[in-house]
Amino acid sequence: MILRLLAYFLFITVFATVFVEGGGGAQISFPMAITASPLPSIKPPTKLLQGCSQELLHLHTFRQFTLMCRLQPPLAVVAYEGILDSMQHCKEQMRFQTWDCSQPGTILHEPTILRYGYRESAYLLAMSSAGAAWGVATACAQGWLEECRCVQTKDPKAPDNWEWGGCSYGVQFGIAASRKLLTRTGSSRSPLRRVEKHNLKAGRLAVKKTLISSCKCHGVSGSCQQKTCWKKTSDMKAISEYLTEKYKRAKRVLIENPKMKNAELIYLEPTPDSCAPQLEYQMQQRRSLPRICNWRNETHSEGDCSKLCCGKGYKVSHEVISYKCDCKFVWCCKLECSDCLQHRWVSTCNT
Repeated sequence: MILRLLAYFLFITVFATVFVEGGGGAQISFPMAITASPLPSIKPPTKLLQGCSQELLHLHTFRQFTLMCRLQPPLAVVAYEGILDSMQHCKEQMRFQTWDCSQPGTILHEPTILRYGYRESAYLLAMSSAGAAWGVATACAQGWLEECRCVQTKDPKAPDNWEWGGCSYGVQFGIAASRKLLTRTGSSRSPLRRVEKHNLKAGRLAVKKTLISSCKCHGVSGSCQQKTCWKKTSDMKAISEYLTEKYKRAKRVLIENPKMKNAELIYLEPTPDSCAPQLEYQMQQRRSLPRICNWRNETHSEGDCSKLCCGKGYKVSHEVISYKCDCKFVWCCKLECSDCLQHRWVSTCNT
């Protein structure tokens, strides 16, 4: 009985304090992050609890990734899932380009294209680096990683009725993790390695450049007498679109002095003739299925078969298909979509 009375007294005291500090209800606010404490514990997906696959435990080049798999498996797993998601967006962004991001595996599997300093190599590195940073940052936001902490900062130029709150979504932690995981051990000072390092950094910066602000208003009847705001990562689609624009404006640099602004993509050598036999091997290797070079429906057409089929010709087929639409990536490790029907004409290159 005494404990109940004590609890009731404490509740009344706290309530009265909040009311008085609010100035009689004129400006009551409930800041989201008073102290630097962890996010509420949320049960992580099963995949995080299972740890790294044998494949990730035996990488030959990215030894830091293997080490992280052994020391902090959940961190390595969310970074890898972020890279996988970035590769899906890479394929979506490049589906009707000469190079369509169809190389097997990820940069962790050392695809042949990374042996060359092409514009496409730069894009692949940046997308992968951004994916790793985004994956870790998003897992931090969900409270799945013990290493992440809730951070509260405020812009000194912000007005008095504006308060920074919430958690930082572990953006800096995600960027730092991506840098550590994807920096090759024993990297040489060769121009190719220096360009690789630059493009990995550009990918990490893309996550930072695309941050979005989110605010919540507080006040009587929904009025915005006071705002609580925080930064959060964009989705991977927005980040991939940002990097695609960087890819289009990528700059070629001199071998002797490969320097450029940190956020820009750079490359060493122009991409060879897209129809040369050796390029197919270098960039994406042999396909198991014919390439789709164009598709159209009643309102839209995309792709150029004359450019993508290298003079082999193509065939057109009419389809009524069921396809996944309105897809949303549910972090972590799950893609939820609706089922839709569509009439479309699909052109595929002759093999």
